[in-house]
Amino acid sequence: MLVMNTSKLMLTVCISVAMFFAQLLSAADTDAKFQKILAVQKALLEGQDHFKKGNYQAAVFILEAQIASIDGNKEYLQLLHNAYQGHIRDLQAKGLSEEISKYEKRLQILDSGITQSAKSGTVAPVSTPAVVPASATAPVTAPASAIASALSKFAAPTKTVEQPKKAQDAPKVRGKIEDANEDNPFSFTNTQRYYDARLRLDQAEKEFAGKNFRLASKLYEEAYRLEPKVMPQSVERWAYCRLYSVVEAMNQRQNTKLDPLWENEIRVSLSMAPQLQSFGNSLLQNIDQRKQEIGAINPQQSNPSAVEVKHTGPYQGNWYLAETKNFRVWHHLNQADATQVAKSSEACRVDAGMKWFGSVGNDWTPICEIYLHSTAQEYSKSTGAPAVSPGHTTLKTEGIRVLSRRIDLHTDEANMMTGVLPHETTHVVLAGRLGEQPVPRWADEGMAVLAEPKIRIQKHLDNLPKHARENTLFHVSRLMQMADYPEPKLVGPFYAQSVSLVDYLTRLKGPQAFSEFMKDGLKNGYESALSRHYGIQSYNDLNQSWWNACFSNNTAAKN
Repeated sequence: MLVMNTSKLMLTVCISVAMFFAQLLSAADTDAKFQKILAVQKALLEGQDHFKKGNYQAAVFILEAQIASIDGNKEYLQLLHNAYQGHIRDLQAKGLSEEISKYEKRLQILDSGITQSAKSGTVAPVSTPAVVPASATAPVTAPASAIASALSKFAAPTKTVEQPKKAQDAPKVRGKIEDANEDNPFSFTNTQRYYDARLRLDQAEKEFAGKNFRLASKLYEEAYRLEPKVMPQSVERWAYCRLYSVVEAMNQRQNTKLDPLWENEIRVSLSMAPQLQSFGNSLLQNIDQRKQEIGAINPQQSNPSAVEVKHTGPYQGNWYLAETKNFRVWHHLNQADATQVAKSSEACRVDAGMKWFGSVGNDWTPICEIYLHSTAQEYSKSTGAPAVSPGHTTLKTEGIRVLSRRIDLHTDEANMMTGVLPHETTHVVLAGRLGEQPVPRWADEGMAVLAEPKIRIQKHLDNLPKHARENTLFHVSRLMQMADYPEPKLVGPFYAQSVSLVDYLTRLKGPQAFSEFMKDGLKNGYESALSRHYGIQSYNDLNQSWWNACFSNNTAAKN
């Protein structure tokens, strides 16, 4: 990457990661042992923080969630022991005798160990232990596996919400969701974050039942950000709320310009709940009809077969030229192959414009120059870029004005047409469309990678656990405010996290909402823009919700 800044003049070279950093991107590391260690350490630190603040209930929830994985960690068990004592004192002050009894039993297990009858499948009767000060340091010796065996006997019966039977009707709320293991300290559901998410989800279900769909949608979104795992049985109702919001907007703007975000919101909702396909398709048909009625059809050419390609040459150095409205493709190919590249370039331009902005925009002036070098060596010799790079984009901008556009590729790259060309074209499409500031590296590369095939996107996402283990991932506040690429050893984590973060935010409200967020963030600051566009109040909240979605739900890109 090269940046030259003279007054407002910016020269930006966006170098694709695909082959350049291939050696840095190893196969996915899904080592279960590492995942357990990471979760245990995270729970221990959070538990200690809550305990120091006197939030004993929160400490208990967090510590119990990972106790089955601690492998006899004495520090962990001692902290849980003390958290139980503090929580019991709080319960005594509130007079909650049933809850007191439950946690006294768990404290007894930690204090006294597990009897032989517990190991054989029954829990021996226990006496009510005395509550000692939280600062006590009585040793905790019971093995985690034995504690798990005993405490699992306290599990509660399952209650679930029925799924709607008729897709054409609004999904029905059948009642409050309960979890089969809500009284089992080894259940993931016994975490503070889970309970916070459930509070919002329960309120969302009540608002949905009362047909207050707009507020319900907001609450569903908040629940999802806190913990995606609470959502599976409610996702159809959330999707219905999102579609309802589109209908409201459409009815309020009967004879005015169509909002390009509508179609995107509909498609996102249908990806969440295919059961609503009939309803969603009827909305898309209505939008198509209104486009014709108000003359809102985008005049840009979106059909590759209809793209006109003009061939000329040879020129100096035996370069031939295949030219369209927006591209000049310089090449040494036969005419048929050059035509395919030229038409594909126009198609990539349309796809990226529609995806991120809801419109293709005006024809490019100046036109975009594409140079197709025959080999990686010729590409490197001509451009100075490393031969292992599959291609790069060079842009010269002044504010929102783009003064020059150029893409360099080499035709011996196997993924040139399916991955590299869409990636590099996305860089060109983004230039000047997010405001006067250059597109920040994390967003520029994240959005560009999402134009590639799913298997190539997944290679980046699959490396997140490895980078987390190596502690090379960035806090989102640092990532989003980076002016340039990081040092070479952090380029792999940078790409993986950039792709993942853009994908995560795009999933919340769609690609065009993400672009609006970027425009606002570049102008007024990301943290305030997060609140306005996503209801996320801070970098820390975003970091937590993104991390949780990645490592608790193994989110993969689906474009």
